[in-house]
Amino acid sequence: MSARWRSAMQRGLPLAVSLGVLAWLFRSVDLAAVVGAITPRVAFVMVPAMALFGASTLWIEANSILRLLPDAPHHFTRWEAARIKCASYLPGVVHYTLGVGGLAVLLRRRTGISLAEAAGVVLTISSADLLVVVTAATVSAAIIGMASVAAQSGLVILVVGGFFGGIALLRTSASLGPLESVRNLALFTGLRSLPIERLFHLLLLRAVFSVCFIAGCASAFAAFQVEAPPALMIGGIMVVALVSTLPIAVAGLGTSQAAFVYVFADLAPPERLLAMSLVLSFGILSLRAAMGLAFARELTREAMDEARTLSA
Repeated sequence: MSARWRSAMQRGLPLAVSLGVLAWLFRSVDLAAVVGAITPRVAFVMVPAMALFGASTLWIEANSILRLLPDAPHHFTRWEAARIKCASYLPGVVHYTLGVGGLAVLLRRRTGISLAEAAGVVLTISSADLLVVVTAATVSAAIIGMASVAAQSGLVILVVGGFFGGIALLRTSASLGPLESVRNLALFTGLRSLPIERLFHLLLLRAVFSVCFIAGCASAFAAFQVEAPPALMIGGIMVVALVSTLPIAVAGLGTSQAAFVYVFADLAPPERLLAMSLVLSFGILSLRAAMGLAFARELTREAMDEARTLSA
């Protein structure tokens, strides 16, 4: 198989998964009831909630970037970090890796660090997010009885141990033998030298990010008037969030809807749950797209400058 076909399949498979799962869900529910569940009350409650979610999480994103750049230039302020994060949202809506790559390019150009170091900053934040989401989701799943405690505990130990074990290996003075060249990659420069308290501060920021996400999702329960026990709502949201991070669907569309309907099946009819999940996904994607469009020209300009530099 040629590289071109392989690349096309990698781009097309997530779309096919999203469309396939959504088609299966729509066939199993009353579409008129799904549409009927979306009332003016939904917009009245969720529009301000999504706006507050966007503002608070953008502040967290900017501070997360600055936490990993203790020697950032003076001109690289919190506002500057927020701007480049916004600019990366639009390509991120299309594909997660495009958003990550765009943020790394903008970060390199605005701070003067190497592209590998910028990618390391982005990778560290993504890894911290994965650690927080997996830990919260697995513990929550055990609490609400979705899986055995033993299995959930094993997954938490694996993820947490892998994260901190990897950091310990990067920072140890002992030789890693054949892996020494990997440890010395510029990609891991930040993790090798960053003060450990800044890493814990980053984890705290990402935990607060997850709290904001839970609060944003909780607004859908209020908007659709679905009552849920707090433990089930929080735990279920984190489980759905974990499913949506799997890189098998476009922005988690389809897979997150299926997980949402399954997790909260005892709380409301599937039509209302599907409407809730679709509105949530649409709201978050629309918010990200709008924030990205506000700085789309900035991202395009930086990308063109990068292309000129590489071709010079």
